Amino acid sequence: MKTIKSSLQGTKGTFGYLREALPNFTLANWDYEHGFFDRVLDDRNMVFLRLPVNVVTGELDSEDAWLEIGEPFVLRHVYQTGVEEDIGYMEPMVSGVMNQFQEPVDKDAQIDPRWIRKAEAIVKELENRLA
Repeated sequence: MKTIKSSLQGTKGTFGYLREALPNFTLANWDYEHGFFDRVLDDRNMVFLRLPVNVVTGELDSEDAWLEIGEPFVLRHVYQTGVEEDIGYMEPMVSGVMNQFQEPVDKDAQIDPRWIRKAEAIVKELENRLA
């Protein structure tokens, strides 16, 4: 993970406004109090620019909820490829839930500098747009 110093940190806006103002970003890993606007940077869906957001008022999925942007960062999440025979499909069946996902190879892998430069350029563009 590589943080990006930015004037975006502390920027506030409604969920509806930010969703429209952040093209190519998707709301991810969220609950009603905080989440992330993610933008994929690579063609393998492993490198992301993340804008953390915290709810100031309301609930995150509401158009009029007020959000505050945190410090942007770049994250490289390396996933396993191929078929894995023993990933614990049946282990948690006692609780009635199956584990259908493989564990990532590396949740915070090294990031090629080109992705950091690309993320910095996107953040700079967003700073100008949201200023």
